[in-house]
Amino acid sequence: MKRTAIPPVFLILIVAIVYFAAAELGLSLASLHSNVTPVWPPTGIAIASLLIFGRRIWPGIFVGALAANLPTDIPASSTFGIAIGNTLEALIACWLLERSNWRRSFASLRDVMMFVVYAAVLAPLVSATIGSLSLCFADAAEWARFPWLWLTWLMGDGFGALIVTPLLLSWSLPGKVTSRDVPEIFSLFLLLLIVVLIVFAGWFPGPTKTYPLAYLCLPCLLWAALKFDQRVVTSAIVLMAGLAVWGARHGYGPFVLAGPNASLLLLTSFVGTSSLMTLVVAAVTNERRQAEVDKSKLGSELELHRRRIEDIVAHVPGVVWEAWGHPGTGSQRIDFVSSHVEKMLGYSKEEWLSTPNFGLSIVHPDDKERVAAEAAAIFGAGHGGAIRFRWMHKDGHEIWVEAQSIVVCDESGPVGMRGVTVDITAAVKAELERAELLKLESHARHEAEEASRLKEEFLATVSHELRTPLSAVVGWSRLLRSGQLDGDGISHAIEVIERNAAAQRQIIEDLLDVSRIVSGKLRINTQPVDVLLVIHAAIESVRPAAEAKEIKITMHVGAPETIVRADLERMQQVLWNLLANAVKFTPPGGTVDVYLERHDSLAEIRIEDSGPGIPADFLPRIFERFTQADGSSTRKHGGLGLGLAIVRHLIELHGGTVSASNREDGGAVLTLRLPALAEVSHGFHR
Repeated sequence: MKRTAIPPVFLILIVAIVYFAAAELGLSLASLHSNVTPVWPPTGIAIASLLIFGRRIWPGIFVGALAANLPTDIPASSTFGIAIGNTLEALIACWLLERSNWRRSFASLRDVMMFVVYAAVLAPLVSATIGSLSLCFADAAEWARFPWLWLTWLMGDGFGALIVTPLLLSWSLPGKVTSRDVPEIFSLFLLLLIVVLIVFAGWFPGPTKTYPLAYLCLPCLLWAALKFDQRVVTSAIVLMAGLAVWGARHGYGPFVLAGPNASLLLLTSFVGTSSLMTLVVAAVTNERRQAEVDKSKLGSELELHRRRIEDIVAHVPGVVWEAWGHPGTGSQRIDFVSSHVEKMLGYSKEEWLSTPNFGLSIVHPDDKERVAAEAAAIFGAGHGGAIRFRWMHKDGHEIWVEAQSIVVCDESGPVGMRGVTVDITAAVKAELERAELLKLESHARHEAEEASRLKEEFLATVSHELRTPLSAVVGWSRLLRSGQLDGDGISHAIEVIERNAAAQRQIIEDLLDVSRIVSGKLRINTQPVDVLLVIHAAIESVRPAAEAKEIKITMHVGAPETIVRADLERMQQVLWNLLANAVKFTPPGGTVDVYLERHDSLAEIRIEDSGPGIPADFLPRIFERFTQADGSSTRKHGGLGLGLAIVRHLIELHGGTVSASNREDGGAVLTLRLPALAEVSHGFHR
């Protein structure tokens, strides 16, 4: 039966029942509060149901959530609030994904990142906020635990969306597994099952069942991501997540702490991060496979072009020849000449092959010296060329020809030439087409190679930049788990984890901004904005980083009442990017000077630092995407090389310009110029 043929009432009932069953499972893991759990698979079921069957089945989500929470010890008003929040969460996730033209798959990096941001981050914010407020308004004593309630709720819903939704969506799409893949898939799941049981389910020999061996699961997940389709990948993720949660519930696994809620939060962090990594690798692998298919198709097209060129040359009424030795000497010998030479010039093939440098000997006397010099130049340069001249027919009349030749080289240099000499009038059109096809072939090959190289470099950079903060998160998480940190150490660990998570989020946001720029979907909403206030806000944002390096940031205001028409949030993003860039490249104890001036109708913001400056060869490319002065994965300063490219695009959208230069005494100078408003009206944004 097609799912579109199922009556909506039955769909709503089925969704409600499944949602209720999953909710009961999730609430059985609640410890912080009877209605708050760090594992909430119903979110994934709800989002997948709306995406598969349409938004018309939202009542099933509401009924399922209401039925799951009514038996608990909270007021009915709180139950309704929780049910409303859970329903809105799924509807908002579905709306955001559909509005952004999400393709309901995880076959590309764009699709994965879009789903994570909308369904696993933004949408759970709604449910966590409404649900936590509902509990606290019903019981004032819960306000003291509001942050933990909200965080647990958020992570539980995000966990459900990231783990369950991809599984259901993947299996709802058509697909098949070939018989030759079955043994490998069986081996994969068997190995993954054994590893998960050892790490998370207490199968590890000995009395200790909490050794930090979670990383052993990653090779199996990567195996699935690199070899199989989305269904196998998502099934492997769910298998690991399910057994890991079961093990944590029974006191097994590396994330077990004194409190069950904290244990599950750490576990969901690991499982969510591993799932995201697996989905990203699977998406990138799928894109690479598609690129290989496109490359193969391009190769077939190039082969078709090559055969077309051969056919054209074979039917050109000209002389095909091959000669060895220097063309300017009498010792050059002709090893091959086509039979068309007899029809074209009247000389037999034997005359050409038996007489050294025969081709030069029958050149018109007026052209002989020039032809010898041009042929020698082509030979000495080591590449082909064309020479137009006159040949003398055997009966004595002149024939204008064009000799198109290439130079044959070995390790010692040029050794011979090959070419075709044709009648100019008959050959012009054919040679132009041949040259154009050769140009297209060369250009296509270069573009394919350049695209492959750029993709490899970008993937290496993204992998490095995502892995660096992740390593810090995992390291400090282990220290937290070990219980060896005091109060200050725990606070510092949480701060480090939050900072590195924010760094990962910034990388993802930059990638999304670049995606919007490339697709032309980046839009701005302008209004009158006080530039000085935006600069102050940006300085405050980077001040902690500057103080950590003892960098002094100084304002120089020459035009305090400068108003521009701009998008406030994007202007803050631009100035934060520039100031953060200046702080990053300024050595400890240095200075950053920010100037605000006005020149005629332009507002100028200039940021100067006391760092090493910008390499001269990098200056012309500083605002290009994915470019950095040091592009190696071991470079001192991190980043994907996207910040300044985003700045340039945003400033150009505002009708302004951005430029970079170096100071004479060292240090970089980044200058923004925007059209300033001639007259300030009341009500501009401060």
